[in-house]
Amino acid sequence: MLKKHFLTVLRLAGYAAFAVFAFLVSLFFLFPYPSLSQYLVAQAKQANLHLQIDSLKPSFLGVEAQGIYISPRPSKPDVDIGSFHVDSLSIKPNLFFSKLTTNIKIANGNIQLTAGIFNRQNLTAHAKNVDLSRINFPALLWALSPETYSRESITPKLELEGVLTHAQVSFAVPKNQSTSETNGHWNVEVDGLTLKQGTLVMPWPNSAEPIPVDLPRVVLGSLKSSASIKKGYVQVTQTKIQSQELTCELLGNLQLAKKLIFSDANFTLRLQVQPELLGRLGMLGSAVSLLPVDPQDEAWRKAQFSGQISRLKMK
Repeated sequence: MLKKHFLTVLRLAGYAAFAVFAFLVSLFFLFPYPSLSQYLVAQAKQANLHLQIDSLKPSFLGVEAQGIYISPRPSKPDVDIGSFHVDSLSIKPNLFFSKLTTNIKIANGNIQLTAGIFNRQNLTAHAKNVDLSRINFPALLWALSPETYSRESITPKLELEGVLTHAQVSFAVPKNQSTSETNGHWNVEVDGLTLKQGTLVMPWPNSAEPIPVDLPRVVLGSLKSSASIKKGYVQVTQTKIQSQELTCELLGNLQLAKKLIFSDANFTLRLQVQPELLGRLGMLGSAVSLLPVDPQDEAWRKAQFSGQISRLKMK
């Protein structure tokens, strides 16, 4: 009698599980994806951005968008800096591991982002073979910080060449803790990096407000950077840019605070710049000339920066 009752309960549980599965599958395929696309476009418009999505449809255990174009709406009507383009973006939840995975195909490369579903402060990113010359950085900069460029009425310019061959970035903040308890690491490698030209709004010493700075063509060459983060303490073990025009090394540490600008930093910068490049740098060249000469090698400039990010002091 007990066995029969158990089989009946098991059968009913199977029917219920099948009904839930059928409901989820139906919802997955019958979900109003066009309405979702229109909603995203409307939300972007409120943020002063023009969003275009060629298609939004279900994919295997997830959702995929193809042909994504994000165009900022500059305050000056005669300014047209184009759009930031993403070939495709797919989002797939993994309920078993409580993670949400986003795969992005962009600039002939791939970027994968993994975030915790119940703890959004856990983030891991992997990037491979991203062609920087195919990315519209001015549109991306304006989209990320529209208030800065709208306030300054400056059109950002930034043209980069090179390939982001490898990048691993991981950040994890314990639940109900501040960023000062962050753990993680990063490891980034870029080959053939060249700054073709640029105009950016940058912080400047003894200036209360950021000012626009024109950047000339600079062959940066290879870039390698790695660091570890333990309980908010960032230890930069390697950051090196090297080419025939310059060599730059940056090492040090950073103690994260609740707000980044209040974080305590202690970095050592070593820089060697060829005279031709120094002349092209303009205002930045003058700033380089202010750096102390390395007592161990006069061909190098060496300086130590310490204090809070918002008010670093040079030694």
